[in-house]
Amino acid sequence: MTVALIAHYLGPRLGIGHHLERLLPPLVKELTSRNIDVKILGSPNAVNRTPALQQLGDIVTILPQLDFSPFKRYFWVGTGLVKYCNQHNIKTLVWLSNPMVLPWHPPTITTIHDVNEWKAVTKGRWRNALRGFIYLDASVNFADKIIAISEATKQDLFNFRPQLQHNHKLVHIPQGIDSQLIKIPPVDIPAPNNPFLLYVGRIDPVAKRLQATLELARAIREVDNRSWELHLVGGMNKSTQIAGENFLESIQDIPWVHYQGYVEDDALAQWYRQTDAVVFLSDREGFGFPIAEAASMRRWAIISHLNTAGMEAGREAIIAIDPDRPQQAAKQVLQKLEERKYPASQANFQKWSDSAVSYADEICKLLSNRID
Repeated sequence: MTVALIAHYLGPRLGIGHHLERLLPPLVKELTSRNIDVKILGSPNAVNRTPALQQLGDIVTILPQLDFSPFKRYFWVGTGLVKYCNQHNIKTLVWLSNPMVLPWHPPTITTIHDVNEWKAVTKGRWRNALRGFIYLDASVNFADKIIAISEATKQDLFNFRPQLQHNHKLVHIPQGIDSQLIKIPPVDIPAPNNPFLLYVGRIDPVAKRLQATLELARAIREVDNRSWELHLVGGMNKSTQIAGENFLESIQDIPWVHYQGYVEDDALAQWYRQTDAVVFLSDREGFGFPIAEAASMRRWAIISHLNTAGMEAGREAIIAIDPDRPQQAAKQVLQKLEERKYPASQANFQKWSDSAVSYADEICKLLSNRID
């Protein structure tokens, strides 16, 4: 009996890619130790961009269908996935991102990172409504188990689909807070000698509130009267590429704002080491990996006071501000940095190995229910 872990995402290795990078190695190890046959079904993009998938190559099968255009991808999952599972003796599916579940599929566990599609529906974004139906409602209706990556995501699921509160289908498995970046040796990066704020993440002006990030940096420069800079690190995906490029064009003449592009882990670790604070003002997050990374690297993470998932990820290393009041927020940030330049190191945090054990427990429960 084979369990298939489905690993796919589009674009650069950002949030979901980071989740796969850290969870898969300990999860495969844990399942193998329990004598469970494991196969990973990865998309070409995910395999190319995720070192962990490359290192697990012996059990990874590349499925080009997972990188197809949306309609072709949904069609294959609806018509071809069951046939594929039967051919390869796959009896259980575990979607680690962007789940697409149907009632005729094998018993399925889905991982939900956030419910932004449902939140966007209230603003009339009907394309996201369709995505919400495919990824979220299908999981609610057809998955045997749903894993929420944060307590905030779990509460969002309860809020939008209250029927989940009356069964045991939904569980919360915390993400690991420990970061592999700590172990990477220092490298040279084009960081300034001036104090600077660091943004890490997708260049998505609306969802990540990059204009508010810019205004906060401007207010800090005015209040502190020092030559603060703002450095942005991250890539773009296809859905927000045009908006991202327009934003980058709008800041190219601001001398104290610099876009570093997408960087590899060794450079990213050094950016964290040298920054004064990380800024991540998105209001709607399922977790927020840059926040957790900043905390693990002992750097303050400046987040929106509406981002409950960010508070969960950063714990004692956060500065929660109102992004719509940049002058007040600037004074708040500077006061915190003056009180303590770096947050205290955090103990007893969730490790990725802990998360892997919890995932394996849920998989074993599903297998046991099938045997019974």
